Amino acid sequence: MKQYSHFFGVDVSKKTVDITLAHNAELIHQQFTNDDEGMAQLMEWLKELKPAFENTLFCMEATGLYCFPLTRFLAANSIDIWIEHAAQIKKSTALARGKNDKVDSQRIAIYATKYLDRLRLWKPVDTTLEKIKHLASLRDRLVETKKRLETPIKEFEEMGNAAMAKLLTKTIKSSLAAIDKDLKNVESKIIDIVNEDNNLKLLYKLITSVVGIGFVTAINLIVHTNGFTMLKDTRELACYCGVAPFEYSSGSSVRGRTKVHFMANKKLKCNLHMASLSAVKLDADLKHYYERKVAEGKSKLSVLNAVKNKLLARIIAVVNKQQEYVKKVA
Repeated sequence: MKQYSHFFGVDVSKKTVDITLAHNAELIHQQFTNDDEGMAQLMEWLKELKPAFENTLFCMEATGLYCFPLTRFLAANSIDIWIEHAAQIKKSTALARGKNDKVDSQRIAIYATKYLDRLRLWKPVDTTLEKIKHLASLRDRLVETKKRLETPIKEFEEMGNAAMAKLLTKTIKSSLAAIDKDLKNVESKIIDIVNEDNNLKLLYKLITSVVGIGFVTAINLIVHTNGFTMLKDTRELACYCGVAPFEYSSGSSVRGRTKVHFMANKKLKCNLHMASLSAVKLDADLKHYYERKVAEGKSKLSVLNAVKNKLLARIIAVVNKQQEYVKKVA
């Protein structure tokens, strides 16, 4: 494993970046603005500290768009970046979160020095994947907005108040139509971008050849695995997608039921649940497996979880072999 001499813990907010250097049992803190001017000041600070960039590691929690100025700066200067799940850091450190940004940056710096064996270096996302990622997020927001508009209408219908449901439907008819139009435009744009890239076009074709895997699941898998460059193993991907349960144990004892890891990607978990429901209807082998296991007394949810794992195994197989899945339609 690569040896580092300078560990920087970073707490990123919309306007500021708090950075703590952990070096030779000493903690040194600085705060910068989260913009190009702040990054220029950070460079001056680094010049004063004189760390060898090849032996320097910056560790931070995932904060979406707020990380962009810093990650862009660090990547441009070939400085290693570790973006860790916030819950993992909180669980592994004794320092409580929330006192202030300085304390949080110290906590992250200490985490980086203690848990280097967990290091997974961050790589800049391909610009094409970045476009797809933001369009997919936009699609999610449109779907959520539509759901919020439709919820009260469904509630009135369920309560037997058809008149009120009709009134609300008529009132927001144009809004729903506009959202549907925008959804189609966003999805069409995503497909256009995928088709313009030969690698992504092939990857999408391979993944969707697996029965049950549609547009949404395929795109989210591509985005969250960085085009399957980050997660290539079925077990690892299953853990990330929240479909590989873990036993909570101590010594020889097992406490309670198995649970999905707290850091699982909830979006992909939901996508795969819908995919499994489709697969047990359309895929002959999975339909037979599901019916047999349920007949044996297994709970439907546990069998569906097994189906999700089978789907992920098929996806990994087609990606690794670069061959489409041979369908057995039910």
